[in-house]
Amino acid sequence: MIHRLFLILAVSLLSLSLRAEEVVLVEGGAARCAIYLPPEFMEPDRPFTKHDPYQTRVPETHRRRLRDSVLDLSQTLRKLSGAEVPIHTRPPREGEVAVPLLVGEYARQRFGEPKVKTAQQQGWRLSITPGGIGLQGETPEGASYAIYEVLARLGCRWYLPGDLGEVLPEPRPTLKLAGGDTSSAPRTAVRELWYADDAFRRRNRLGGSPIECNHVLEGYITEAQREAHPEWRAIIGGKPHKTRLKWSHPEVAEAVADAIIAKLDKAYAPSISIAPGDGSAFDESEDPAMDAGDWDAASGTYSITDRYIAFCNRVVEKVVRKYPEVRFGFLAYVQYTRPPIREKPHPNLVPEIAPINYCRAHTFHDGAACPSRAELKEIVEGWAKVCREVIYYPYLYHLAEVTAPFPMLRQLRAELPDLYRNHVLYWQPETLSNFEQVLPGMWLSLRMAWETGVDPERELAEFYTRFYGAAARPMQRYWEWMDDAWAHPPLHAGSFWSYNRRFTPQVLETARGLMNEALAAASGNVLEYRRVQMQNEALQQLERLMAMKRDLNEGRLKHLDLRATEWQGTQMGLANAYAENFAFSKAGWTPRTVGNEYFHHFQEATLRDAARLAQTQALLSPPLRQWRYQMLARPDSRQGEAARKFDGVAEGKARGWHQPDFDASAWKETDSGLDTLADLGLANTFGTLWYRATVAVPKRTPGRKLTLWLAAVDGEASVYINGQPATPVGADGKPVEKAEGYAVPLAFEVPAAAQPGEPLHIAIAATRFLYLNELGTGGLLGPAYLFEEKPTP
Repeated sequence: MIHRLFLILAVSLLSLSLRAEEVVLVEGGAARCAIYLPPEFMEPDRPFTKHDPYQTRVPETHRRRLRDSVLDLSQTLRKLSGAEVPIHTRPPREGEVAVPLLVGEYARQRFGEPKVKTAQQQGWRLSITPGGIGLQGETPEGASYAIYEVLARLGCRWYLPGDLGEVLPEPRPTLKLAGGDTSSAPRTAVRELWYADDAFRRRNRLGGSPIECNHVLEGYITEAQREAHPEWRAIIGGKPHKTRLKWSHPEVAEAVADAIIAKLDKAYAPSISIAPGDGSAFDESEDPAMDAGDWDAASGTYSITDRYIAFCNRVVEKVVRKYPEVRFGFLAYVQYTRPPIREKPHPNLVPEIAPINYCRAHTFHDGAACPSRAELKEIVEGWAKVCREVIYYPYLYHLAEVTAPFPMLRQLRAELPDLYRNHVLYWQPETLSNFEQVLPGMWLSLRMAWETGVDPERELAEFYTRFYGAAARPMQRYWEWMDDAWAHPPLHAGSFWSYNRRFTPQVLETARGLMNEALAAASGNVLEYRRVQMQNEALQQLERLMAMKRDLNEGRLKHLDLRATEWQGTQMGLANAYAENFAFSKAGWTPRTVGNEYFHHFQEATLRDAARLAQTQALLSPPLRQWRYQMLARPDSRQGEAARKFDGVAEGKARGWHQPDFDASAWKETDSGLDTLADLGLANTFGTLWYRATVAVPKRTPGRKLTLWLAAVDGEASVYINGQPATPVGADGKPVEKAEGYAVPLAFEVPAAAQPGEPLHIAIAATRFLYLNELGTGGLLGPAYLFEEKPTP
């Protein structure tokens, strides 16, 4: 029923023949119109909190939106024409004004009900006649949509939050609208972003009626219930888990359903979440018997979707006996991303596909270059076959590195039509305050969420022309060039691991040329120059980042700590400078920006430690980046005992891989300064990656310690020099028990047996951490270097 309504809307735009003449709003700089709406809509905010009932929060949110939309309409008409358009909280009086702009109930009284209605009550109607203009909707939110339809027809655009994003036509003394009567509705039930101000959301007609889908499932069971029913607890790692539930136990579904019914009895809501808490650990004892045997390669384990749907169905079936209209949001995430094989989801269940483990650089149609994205296409199509509505929750930023320009143009142009053909009615991406990173793709996604059938090329052409003005051509070429840097190479790793291959000096040189051309073209218009300058500053940050990465790869280590500090400070400064534009990753949950958080977690330790060693020790070798490698894959969970007993270090040693005379000439080659596990075709392979290289022992001072330094490793590393184990050491040079970490440098003391003039046979066994790793990394994550301690002064 709900899906059918939106299917009808996809081909329904009712425009009645009232086009007899244009309607004049402003003439010669004088207003010929005024705005009329019921008085309650202009009242001050009525306070509420997120804990208040749905019936309180939603109507007040809609009322505020309509009030602010009316104010925006009046102010924007003044900007366009210089005319003051008054707002009256009463009906018009006879002969008071030539063209009354009737809002809400006043429009309904004059023109009748909206002709298009939806299950989510998002229908709107815009009636334009010489005797008056009607702006109304099924709700006040719908009336707001009609207001912004007027402004869109007058040529107003808001491409970016803040004044920098506002693009209005040149002021003119006369404003006209073509007559007509349009009833329509957005083509999606929800259009949303995480980070933007209310004005941007309102002006771009974001909103709708979201399906609740938060990580809340375990919260329906109280601690007292857990204590009384220990059999309800999931068994994870051989122990009862503190919060996870055993989905196979029928009493758990009953208890969850009872808690939801009690919640609805207290305060009704149209949707409820039954999504589990975040993470990828679930019951290992009885629940696997509910699985359908579908292998999830991205997780390296069986899909648990069927067990999850079976549980959800039991919950929903009980709740809907009392509340038949409530819909339930549930996640398609981690190892329950794949659609079910055996179970049919209840019609009131709405999946939210959150493809966190899948490549973000390519498209559904890049199967040959990107199996990950092609698999995601099959997942979307699979859910569409069993569910009449689908929520799509993509990630509109590059995972774990959110500062490099990432326009996502090819992906969104190619995939959005596919998504909307596959029952995606809820466009709910996870975003950051990263408009400078994804700007053209962000705009395209919002336009196509409002009107799914628009031509992407036409929308982008208008964006470039209107936003950048004289700089439109070079900025279009710049954004397309940067998009190609993401979309063309078969590189899939998250964070910055693939950047040395993606953003080569040649790629950056061309990007810089295009940016300089755009800056020159925009120099005659202050606003256009500022828009280009925002992107120029983002490109400069990428240039600084890549210079540090190249220097790390090529042995220029001494000042990397200072340059890291400079990069971080610049990022913070840009975030503050562009705060109203929601750019450069400023966020309330971190004082140092999201970009700096990721830089701190994945890059900072390596850069600072490299500089420390370069300043306190003597660098004896060029970067060690060329290795022969061989993977010992951990048996997957289907192998049972073999998987539990796997020890890739011991197995490699048993094969003599650590010995100096082992012949590794048949092994493949890799450059640890450039390649990731994903680039080697091993993104979904867990186990131990063995590396081998032979280097000449450089001239060194007898008696001084020699250290092998690894820029970064994913997991745990063991090092053998000429067959002898090398001792892992900390920053103080003292031995440590174990060398492990994610994206942190590791150091090893070279055994004394290594003499000057002799070759060093280096073997490294790097065991990838066994937790789910969506970054596509593993093994060595950078170059290695040999350092010699300096004499004590």
